[in-house]
Amino acid sequence: AGFDLSGSIWKRAGWNSLDALRAKLEDLKELRDLVRSLGRGGGWGPLRRAPIQYLDMSGRQGLLRTVLEAQETRGLTRSDDISRMLPAEAAHLSRGRTVRSSKLLFYARLAEKALQSYERDGWSEFPTRISHDRREVRPTADRGPILLCVDTSGSMRGARETIAKALALECMRAAREQERDCYVFAFSGPSEVRELELNSDMKSVNNLLDFIETVFNGGSDFNEPVRRCLDRLSDAKWANSDILLVSDGELRQPGSEVMRKLSGAKDKLSLRMHGLIIGSPEKKRADPAVLRGLCTSTLPNGKTELLVTEFSSWASVQADDQLGAIDYDDLEGNARRRLAGLKREADRQAEIRRRRSGMRGSSKPKAGGTTPNEEFKMPTAREGRQKS
Repeated sequence: AGFDLSGSIWKRAGWNSLDALRAKLEDLKELRDLVRSLGRGGGWGPLRRAPIQYLDMSGRQGLLRTVLEAQETRGLTRSDDISRMLPAEAAHLSRGRTVRSSKLLFYARLAEKALQSYERDGWSEFPTRISHDRREVRPTADRGPILLCVDTSGSMRGARETIAKALALECMRAAREQERDCYVFAFSGPSEVRELELNSDMKSVNNLLDFIETVFNGGSDFNEPVRRCLDRLSDAKWANSDILLVSDGELRQPGSEVMRKLSGAKDKLSLRMHGLIIGSPEKKRADPAVLRGLCTSTLPNGKTELLVTEFSSWASVQADDQLGAIDYDDLEGNARRRLAGLKREADRQAEIRRRRSGMRGSSKPKAGGTTPNEEFKMPTAREGRQKS
């Protein structure tokens, strides 16, 4: 038996052009770091090799090794802690009652913090920052899922739409590679939200291809996707999620009730919302004040954290010839369409003049003929008496 590929996903070409761009985005260090930072779950978990964490009072809660938590004995070390010294050191102290040299040796080692001791420490929670350059064996919990909100309004058409789709595709691929869940909300106008979850079944693949092949159009209402994201957080499977919003910055301010619930989730659940602006930094079409307000969080130390970045400002994007030369506002295309429109208008005006000149030419009398007024001239009274 053969295979009938008619109507299958192999007949659909929506993903052909995006896959090459997605593969290029896979090499962007900033995007990899962004995906790794999404999701809460960097605390307690099984021991495994993971990126190290260092103390940073402006960071999120993490785990650091400290002697203040005597949870395990890892080996031997030198210190001035009498409670952890070896029995041999205690024997020197005991012998010092009768032998002065033994007593002096013990106190000399104590002053130099050179007493042979058990190394006992543990892990405790501190504000930390993750460094992906080095790794160590440490308690590591799985990072939480990703809630990805993609702006599919009409202002995202063109290069912005292509970049947004490729970014969504790469985020879903990276999340699946890290064994994390990823849920996509493609939103535009009020109540126009499309949900997408990447699974291994054929329905999920077809839904993904439908999203890729869809042309962005509509408004930018962010109320409904925020409500649905917050509803997802009430599920245990998505409780440790973070939100990534991909947009060009042209968003309407969500309602006061939605903002109140979002602020409560940030305070109680440590929810973080990241914003990724797709566009040209030297020609901003809108002030992304709404996006900055959505992606601002208050840290435990009272400082504010703004998690908004521009795709064009990444060093890896600027160093790439293809990505750095993207015309987000399609200036060349707009100029080309404007010239084509002017040419069509000139042709239309020329056709109008030609038709008008043709109408005037048909109304002139021919040589040896009569005009319409002469042809239908009324007879005089004298001509009438002669005929009678």
